[in-house]
Amino acid sequence: MERDLRKSRNSKGLTQSEVAVKLRVTQAYISMLEKGERQLSAKQLRALVDLYGLSPTALSLTTRKTRKKVDNKEIAVQLAALGYPGFSYLSKLRPRQNPAKVLMTALTNDNLEARVAEGLPWLVYTYSDLNWSWCADQAKAASVTNRLGFILTLARGLAELHGNTTTAAVLSDIEARLKPAVLLRPQTLCRERMTQAERRWLETHRSAQALEWNVLSDISSQSLVHAS
Repeated sequence: MERDLRKSRNSKGLTQSEVAVKLRVTQAYISMLEKGERQLSAKQLRALVDLYGLSPTALSLTTRKTRKKVDNKEIAVQLAALGYPGFSYLSKLRPRQNPAKVLMTALTNDNLEARVAEGLPWLVYTYSDLNWSWCADQAKAASVTNRLGFILTLARGLAELHGNTTTAAVLSDIEARLKPAVLLRPQTLCRERMTQAERRWLETHRSAQALEWNVLSDISSQSLVHAS
């Protein structure tokens, strides 16, 4: 990470002193950060992500259990901040969370609005360089591996529809790693409050991609391509 900080600063043509002014610290402190002699705080990392134009996947990830309850509007705003066109009408605040955290916060929510859930494949397609080990651990702990695998498959489908073979290959590899952890009990795509009638209908009308991950949903990559 230290080498990445130095490389990112040099790529922007910035001196340590200039960065220090932006972060309101000393040049010596920036030097120690780049040498790994000091740890970046979450606030400092967020500032450097903005200053260096880094991907929000570089933002810190919490190690504590992801919240299961979160406001749908909050996730929608985060998706908008990350560039999701489906919520382009929302205020485009600067990303304040790592996309991996947004993804797992959403997937561990059992009452997610459909329009929010439909933005998750775009998130994975756009930020395919997520910390997938962290995501897999979070999914396993919360028993939502099926949901994560389904979103991955939808995202790979989007990549294929856009002719992005590199991203499709990356996501396919992650899918293969998750497959052994598929749960036998069917899961909804974050809609546990659906009626039994809806569940029965989806049992026979779910998309092939949902069936692959034992998820009750009729969403497919083709139905999402308009918002990507």
